[in-house]
Amino acid sequence: MKKLKYILQIFILVLSLHTLQSCREDSLEVAELDRTEVASYSDLFNAFWDTMNNDYNYFNEQEESWDIVYKKYSPKFNKLTTFGKGDVDPIKAEKEANLAFKYFAEIITGKVLDQHFGLNVTVPLPSVKLPGRNAFISAGFSSNMKYKYTEEDGFVNLGRNQRNPKIDTEDVSLVMAYEKLDPTTIVQDGPILGGFLKDDPETMYIQLTSFQVYTNAVIDGAFPLLEDISNIEGINQSYFDDLKKLDNETGTEFETLMKENLNSFKTLISTIINSNEYKTYVGALDNFKNTELIDDFENSLTPLANFTQDAKDDFITKHASVLPMLRAYYYAPSTTEAQKDAVFMLYEIYDKRIATYQKVSSFASTISFFGLTFTDEFDELLSSITYNYNFDLYRKLYNPITSGKAKKIILDLRGNGGGYVIDARIFTERFITQQKVWGYQRTKEGNGRFNYSPWIPVETKPHKFALQQNIPIAVLIDENSFSMSEISTMMIKSQGNHVTIVGDNSGGGTAGLGGQDSFNGGNTSSNGYLQFYMPLMAFKDSAGKIVEAIGVAPDIKTIPTQEQVDDLTTTYIDPAFNAALKAVSK
Repeated sequence: MKKLKYILQIFILVLSLHTLQSCREDSLEVAELDRTEVASYSDLFNAFWDTMNNDYNYFNEQEESWDIVYKKYSPKFNKLTTFGKGDVDPIKAEKEANLAFKYFAEIITGKVLDQHFGLNVTVPLPSVKLPGRNAFISAGFSSNMKYKYTEEDGFVNLGRNQRNPKIDTEDVSLVMAYEKLDPTTIVQDGPILGGFLKDDPETMYIQLTSFQVYTNAVIDGAFPLLEDISNIEGINQSYFDDLKKLDNETGTEFETLMKENLNSFKTLISTIINSNEYKTYVGALDNFKNTELIDDFENSLTPLANFTQDAKDDFITKHASVLPMLRAYYYAPSTTEAQKDAVFMLYEIYDKRIATYQKVSSFASTISFFGLTFTDEFDELLSSITYNYNFDLYRKLYNPITSGKAKKIILDLRGNGGGYVIDARIFTERFITQQKVWGYQRTKEGNGRFNYSPWIPVETKPHKFALQQNIPIAVLIDENSFSMSEISTMMIKSQGNHVTIVGDNSGGGTAGLGGQDSFNGGNTSSNGYLQFYMPLMAFKDSAGKIVEAIGVAPDIKTIPTQEQVDDLTTTYIDPAFNAALKAVSK
């Protein structure tokens, strides 16, 4: 039945491909693979080829036929015979591993269109007890890398291949911060450097080196609000009665203490919620959401943190007394096993009830980070916000954009390799004044080389505190601008001719990333030897042009010479910045 179902699926898939892709040559048929079982170089290549054949997002746009890749390289991998064998010449095994890396590099470099794409290949070697020799050898591959291979040295990955001289973002930061920006207007935090020009006080300059803005954004859910828990029930009386049947005096003592503590925590939450400090905090937070003016909100944090810390002292003292009392009773020589079981069960219920009160009231917040769990209480969270948030981002950067104080903007995305998609909502859409289609996206819908969804338009949407009207904007990009920096450039450019793109073609890596997809793509490991970094979607610009591997084209092409790059921090001559300043000053 399973085989029949599989044959039927293949028939439907082939029929669909014939209908939708009738102008294409028939796809090469490869036997159904178990990608997890790799026992030879032939298996390794077939698992790679099959994964690409089913998951890759740009086969419609590839210049070279994927079938030709198979026909050319399958025989090459078949000739390699040492994979996973422990009884072969280790020198031959390492040479064959390097030769396999050379083949992967030839297949991928300059040919895989997707500039986000990455592959890591690990090959087992004979385990030999010699210095410097490992049981495995690995290499990484991407479309834009540079490599060399010789029989003597093997395969060497030389890193990213650069078209043009690369301007250092840190050098740009130094020149802008110390030479060109008014120091009283500068805000610098994480990936952001912003401020107004000394010589042109109406022009705001913003350098963004990566899209990681959301971590310092005041957004819904980022700041704690308490919930009333006065109606939540306490511990069922039967658990106290069970202990009192065995030991009435101790059971009564525990009942009194635990009930008082639970009520004490409820009183604590109620006291904080009804305090003037909390009401001021909530009012300031609501006001911020409606205005993005930060002063009142910032000033409300420390008083509420201090008030909360003092208010919880009584509860902390009472709560801390329960466990020592329980331990003393539990380990007393006169305590029976039945009494131990009853008091232990009672404490477990009490402890869970306290944890429930904390969670439901939002008094305690637990987060996981790289496998570690961190729990902060309400006052600790407030203090953390005070210490860790740079509220000048709002005062000096976002507020002047909204208020109209910034009459011209230069947004420098050179060297910005991308980052979080959520930053489009938090940052990029501040420069958007109207809803516009800025591009199209397409995803895979299932196994099959050409099994794509239709192209779906993606639109801009103005931020609540975006520019109030169009003003001259220049966006600086170069070949090291990737992903979210390219998407943001296309979003802003969609707004009209008041936007000028300056610099060099961007990197051409616009495809969307993510975890393993239900059907295709995502970051996945086919087996212990192949690790794919495979985007989930494809993009094209608003004109319907694929920009992958091409990049967003500037309106004004300005590429620095190597001498200008080397001397930037002494001459302060930045030709792309100068061209951007000229563009917004027309």
